[in-house]
Amino acid sequence: MARVNNEIPPAKPWPINPLRVSQAVGGVLALQGIYRSVPVLHGAEGCTESVKQSLARHFREPISVQNIAIHEQNLIFGGSQSIHDMLQHVTSEYQPDVIALIGTSLTEVVGEDLLGAVEAYYKLHKERFHDRLLLGLYLPDYEGSLESGYAQTVYCVLQKLLRSSGRRSRSRKRTSRINLLPGSHLTPGDVMELKEMIASFGIEVIVLPDLSSSLTGHLMTGYTPLTRGGVPLDYLRELPSSAYTIVIGRSMEPCARLLEEELGIPYRLFHGVTGLCESDELILLLRRLSGNEGPNKYRWQRQFLLDCMLDTRSAFRGRHVVAALEGDHLVSVFQTFKEMGIRRFSGVVPVQSPALELLPPGISVGDLDDLERLAMDEGDLWISNSYGAERAEQQHTPYLPAGFPVFNRFGSPATTSVGYRGTAELLCLYANTLISKERMYL
Repeated sequence: MARVNNEIPPAKPWPINPLRVSQAVGGVLALQGIYRSVPVLHGAEGCTESVKQSLARHFREPISVQNIAIHEQNLIFGGSQSIHDMLQHVTSEYQPDVIALIGTSLTEVVGEDLLGAVEAYYKLHKERFHDRLLLGLYLPDYEGSLESGYAQTVYCVLQKLLRSSGRRSRSRKRTSRINLLPGSHLTPGDVMELKEMIASFGIEVIVLPDLSSSLTGHLMTGYTPLTRGGVPLDYLRELPSSAYTIVIGRSMEPCARLLEEELGIPYRLFHGVTGLCESDELILLLRRLSGNEGPNKYRWQRQFLLDCMLDTRSAFRGRHVVAALEGDHLVSVFQTFKEMGIRRFSGVVPVQSPALELLPPGISVGDLDDLERLAMDEGDLWISNSYGAERAEQQHTPYLPAGFPVFNRFGSPATTSVGYRGTAELLCLYANTLISKERMYL
């Protein structure tokens, strides 16, 4: 196990240029990948607007989210009636397939029994939910980050789905169908690429959550408070009949483990499917599951990636890369640079994560201020969200936007970094950015 080197000074009383993103953002993001769903935040109106604005700014798409505001009277009389009124309004006016009530830090400060209120409403109106999902969960801001909020929401959806399925959850397994559980660090473009790769082997795939059809851009007209894309609930109910699960990212492993324990569906964990090694492993797995060699295009894509690695190797030799990303994303980026033989990799993550076990010493839990200190030590490439761009420019360090949020580049959600083709594109992007530093001093 790699030793986590926490380089944040003990006397540092608060973050400077914070990196951590609220868990509620991750929860709302995950629900965007389920068709006709409505996330409802129980908290201050400003919190909901902040979550909505952050996601809309990153994806440049409309975001579905509702709010149950907490007022002074809730401190005295409780907010159960407000919760029931909102659930009544949402179900009658919008007719969603999935309703998720998310408790924030303010919910716990008030002392509201959110889960009890949701359960009470469900018992009173069971007839409304025979073909819908109603779930509640807590995603407070004082713990976790976007990654954990995203993973917890998917886990809660799976739990509710299995409970509502009953005997259907023990249905006969279909060998030609698998489940895909993508981590929060994958872009909608990544999810689409993985879906196409799996389908090209003649395998049906159920994706939870499926951001590829909801946040990749569309020109649908009219307003709707429901998510416009994602996996439909009726198709999601077929998930227990899948014969295998592919999970991307350590944070999503509890979801895959739940399916294995409850339904006996085996799973395979990938950290990002970025890089030659994991791309090879995915192709070999798909060949084994499908019983065929798959399309010849992947042979060509692999050769192209190998040639790309040879062409760009000089750009990576002896380099020091610094990065500030969520745990799963940092692992995916690190394994790509490791294959290219960089000299040193340093970085920070917003919170403690199981993914830290897979990272080298020199990775700390911190913020963008800590990343700036790491970059001072001959940093050759800076990778972080858009809030790090100014600091990287001040240090004259080549900068690449990644993670969340990215609002200083167009097309970020559509970028691809998985598989042979995505890895080749990523390596060219890294190499071109690295050599830009050399051009600055010509």
